[in-house]
Amino acid sequence: MTHLGRYAEIHRGRGSVLPRLQDFVRTHGEPTAEQIKALARENALPESQVRAVLSYYADLHGRAASLRVCRGTSCELAGAAGLHDGLSADLDCRAVYCLGYCDRSPVALRGEDEVLVHCRAEDLRAAPNPAPRLPAIRCLAREPILTRRLLLGGCATLESARGAGVYSALANALRARPADIITALERAGERGRGGAAYSTAAKWRACAEAPGAKRYVIANGDEGDPGSFIDRVLMEGDPHAIIEGMILCGYAVGAREGILFIRSEYPAAVATMESAIADAREAGLLGPSILGGEFGFDVSVVTGMGSYVCGEETALLNAIEGFRGEVRLRPPYPAVEGLHGMPTVVNNVETLANVPAILALGADAYARLGTASSSGTKALCLNHGFARPGIVEVEFGITLREVIEEAGGGSSGEQLAAVLVGGPMGSVVLPDQWDVPICYGAMAERDIQLGHGGLVALPEGTDFRALLLHWATFMRDESCGKCVPCRLGSKRAHEMLAAEPGRALRSDLERLLDVIAEGSLCAFGQLVPKPMRQLIDHFGDRIFERVR
Repeated sequence: MTHLGRYAEIHRGRGSVLPRLQDFVRTHGEPTAEQIKALARENALPESQVRAVLSYYADLHGRAASLRVCRGTSCELAGAAGLHDGLSADLDCRAVYCLGYCDRSPVALRGEDEVLVHCRAEDLRAAPNPAPRLPAIRCLAREPILTRRLLLGGCATLESARGAGVYSALANALRARPADIITALERAGERGRGGAAYSTAAKWRACAEAPGAKRYVIANGDEGDPGSFIDRVLMEGDPHAIIEGMILCGYAVGAREGILFIRSEYPAAVATMESAIADAREAGLLGPSILGGEFGFDVSVVTGMGSYVCGEETALLNAIEGFRGEVRLRPPYPAVEGLHGMPTVVNNVETLANVPAILALGADAYARLGTASSSGTKALCLNHGFARPGIVEVEFGITLREVIEEAGGGSSGEQLAAVLVGGPMGSVVLPDQWDVPICYGAMAERDIQLGHGGLVALPEGTDFRALLLHWATFMRDESCGKCVPCRLGSKRAHEMLAAEPGRALRSDLERLLDVIAEGSLCAFGQLVPKPMRQLIDHFGDRIFERVR
């Protein structure tokens, strides 16, 4: 049976079970066996299916903790392990993998929205003191594309956004043909900013030309790469730019419905986007008649439930549909057969926020920025380990060394041994490699993954064995479980590294990581072993120093 047929068969029940489970767990805690049976009956689903979904998402099993401590890579390097372990003894808390404040690690989230940055145990006894949500923001590009409004402190309200030019590109585009938008993006050369760097125009054209009774636009706000926080900042500081980008995509491909998927670890982003959507709808910028014209488009927010793999586009589709967040076989690709089996564009938040700016600037002017293979600009996120952490927008072509040493000011402490570029599926880059240009083509030639653009500083004093164990723990915890090499291999890698150093045999671990990378279905299993192997290659003597 095709995915479309499978969906048509079970949609009525499963499509509603996830929000019901979210509400139930939030109110009552994890359901009992009898309550699971009742939920299954109410949603016309087998009990096994409700249990499968309930067991998959971290936010749906176990008690909802009042305190979430970030254990992402940046926070781990800042001492989050000791913070979490110390607090767990007498406080109701649990670990999460990224709260999106990597520039101010370590971080904790208390209650629904109180963020504690540079967190210490004694901070939890202090009066509430919400952290400022926007980091330091700089632009080194000739033309600020993405950060223009963020540099002014953000434009979260509709009035401030319209005063800063948001929705003007939409008004002009609605007077043109939908195909003209795709052509403009093709001339501009924009590539997706989520990591894969696929042509935005090619994805939109595939969706527009695919047969289907309905089409969808999905903004992927499930940013989870420890070290990257640009999507959170855009959703909280420039929400209407994202909405405008989604409307433009809908007009270009013929979709009338958009969904913004936001990770649950970003509660302020959820609240800001929902408010912005309501304001845009009231102003006639969303709904059955955009700006009084014939085109209609609306946007809703779906909140994630604690799964890193749901940042992968097909796992994200499964989560929205009410399935476990496991990846799908491809082809077919989402642009041809996506949400509910219909043609669907899935772009990350940064990609969509770029679109109005590209149309306003002009495709040819945008294409002149950057390099031949990577036009425009890219937002890079620098974690707390740099002297000047925050977000810096750079033009493609600047070197990694310039970003690290000039924009980031080098290390905030000890000399840097390396930087992690692109999160847990990225690359460990040594100082003698830093002269590589920030450019998808140039970096690919050197086997460096730019990913979502997060940079995490790794100083000389880093405990590389502990870092390697942290990545193995992350992979074990976040594997969706669909692939045997990833599901079992990550557990075995963790067991080997958690043992005494003399028992963690380097050659066995390297072979295991190769098997995981070769045999896994999606980029998570294929790419997470890569920085682990690089860490072993570069710092193996420190990691396995007690192995004979």
